[in-house]
Amino acid sequence: MRELLRNAWNGWLAMSDRGKLGALLLLMFLLAWLWKLGTRKQKDLIWFGALLTGLCIFPLTAACLMLYQTRFYDYEWIWTIVPMTGILACGGTLLLEQLDKTSCGKGKKLAIAGMALMVLLLCGRLGNPRATVQDVGLQRREVAQVLEKLNEATGGSVLLWAPKEVMEHARSLDANITLLYGRNMWQKHLNAFSYDGYAQEQRDLYVWMQLACAYQRLDVPVPADLDVVGEAPKAGTTLEGISCIRKAMELGATQILLPGSLSEESMDELERELGIKPVRLEQYWLLSCNQGSAKASASR
Repeated sequence: MRELLRNAWNGWLAMSDRGKLGALLLLMFLLAWLWKLGTRKQKDLIWFGALLTGLCIFPLTAACLMLYQTRFYDYEWIWTIVPMTGILACGGTLLLEQLDKTSCGKGKKLAIAGMALMVLLLCGRLGNPRATVQDVGLQRREVAQVLEKLNEATGGSVLLWAPKEVMEHARSLDANITLLYGRNMWQKHLNAFSYDGYAQEQRDLYVWMQLACAYQRLDVPVPADLDVVGEAPKAGTTLEGISCIRKAMELGATQILLPGSLSEESMDELERELGIKPVRLEQYWLLSCNQGSAKASASR
C-alpha cells in the first residue's frame, strides 16, 4: 500500500506537469459553481464528475482505485472513470450561455469563444508524456534504417535480440522479424490480461542488454533499484555478457544487435569466445548467429 500511495502522489504530480487538462477540469468546476451549475442535469453531471475527480486526486482513494485495477496500469489510467469529455463540454455550454446573456458585441463573443477553444487545444492531453511525436518519429526512422541494413546483410527469417529502442519498433516496421521477447517485458500494462510470462533467463537477458547500454561493458553488476517486470536478478550479482549471448543463441536468436558503445576490445573477446565476428551496423554491433529456425516464441 505504501508503494501505491507513493505512485498515486507522484502520478498526480507527473500528470499535472505534462498536460493541463486536469487543471482545466478543476477550473471548469469552479466556474460552474460560480454560475450556479446551470440546469439540474448539468448539476448532476458536474457533481458526479467532481466526486470522481476528487477520488482520482486524493492519494489514498487513488491508491485504492489503482489496486482495484489490479496494479497493472499506470496512474493515468484511473482517470478513465471521470467523464472528462462530457464535463468539459458542459463547461463550454455554460460559457456560451453566459456569453449570450451579456451585452457584448457579436465580435467580442466570437473572440472569447475562440480564445476558450484555443485554451482547450493548448492544454494537451491528460498525462501526455514528455516524448513528442517528433522524437518518437525520429527514433522509428533510425530503427527503420538499421532494420533495412540488417535485412540486406542477413536475408531470410530473423529472430532478433536487441536493445529496447529497437525491440519496441521492430515488429511494427517489419512483420517478418520475430523477437526474443516483446514490449510486455518492460510495459507492465500489456500483461493485464495475460497469465503467462517470461522465464527468468529471458528476463535476465533483457536486464543485461539494458545494463550493457548503461555500463558500456560486457560484464555488468545488477543494481538494487532495478525496475523490471517479474523477478529481477539478485542485487549485487554480475551478469556475464558471454553467458547471456550464448543463452540468447540457445533460445533461437539468429541476429543480435549489441550496443555500439561496447568497445572493440569487447568485440574481439566475443569473437574469440563465440567464433562470430561482430560487424558494425550504424550505432550497433551485429552478431549473425545463423542458427536456422527460431525456437523462441513470437513477441506479443
